[in-house]
Amino acid sequence: MNEPLHTSKKTDANTTAGKPGMIDRTFAILDCFTPDQPDLNLTQISARSGLPISTTSRILADLERHGAVERRNNGIYSIGSHLINLAQTARPMLGIQETASPSLDNLERITNLHVQLATLQGSGALIVDRRDGKQQLPIYYHIGDILPIVPTAVGRVLLAFASPSLQNAVLDHDNFIWPSWGTKRPSAQSVRETLKKVEREHIAFLDLKDIPVNSVAVPIFGQSKNVVAAVSVVVKTGTVPLAPKLADLLKGTAKEISRKLAGPKPGRVLPPWNADN
Repeated sequence: MNEPLHTSKKTDANTTAGKPGMIDRTFAILDCFTPDQPDLNLTQISARSGLPISTTSRILADLERHGAVERRNNGIYSIGSHLINLAQTARPMLGIQETASPSLDNLERITNLHVQLATLQGSGALIVDRRDGKQQLPIYYHIGDILPIVPTAVGRVLLAFASPSLQNAVLDHDNFIWPSWGTKRPSAQSVRETLKKVEREHIAFLDLKDIPVNSVAVPIFGQSKNVVAAVSVVVKTGTVPLAPKLADLLKGTAKEISRKLAGPKPGRVLPPWNADN
């Protein structure tokens, strides 16, 4: 389950009366840099962020002082070493992504369907990797997007194996996100019963008829036998049965990834450097 409502990763904690605060403006600038365009000048950053040139220049100067961006002599900015070093704290997540990558490739190749890998982040499911199938989906998410946890198969898997306190935080008061599909909103009690079934059977289905996409998801276990991620296949509703074939393929993929995560990490092989060369 992983595709209804797109949830914003921003909050209003740093805004006043709708005016962006410093953190919002700083991230508006950092978000201008992409893999396709990692090098930008002041004018480009100002245009992309929607901030005045003077504000952009001032924030960039602060970011440069802290090593978050680097400015070359020609006035071109890029992401700095400080942010790159901080990103290394995400190594556990990147390790899962790296380990799972060949298995995700294989699953997409066999099914020709959309495949997603997600981990728990707060009360949402963070997409850490995905493969694009051949179907044109009416709902689409990118790596780094956070999915609502109840109305997605991948979210329900992660929530089913989460702590009781997180489950209570999500489900108490029936205030969890539910998209306006025209389908009946489930009660918190019915969701809890579904989560128990997911925990027992190690699989979750999103197979409602009146929604744009359906999906099936299964857990991935780490070295300590705890659930560290979930993998799912997403289909356009009414096009491909989720079970039994697709579910079995997904279970096999999850077992393969879990086995790799639980096994010894391969050593790094370096070339035989010769001091005389």
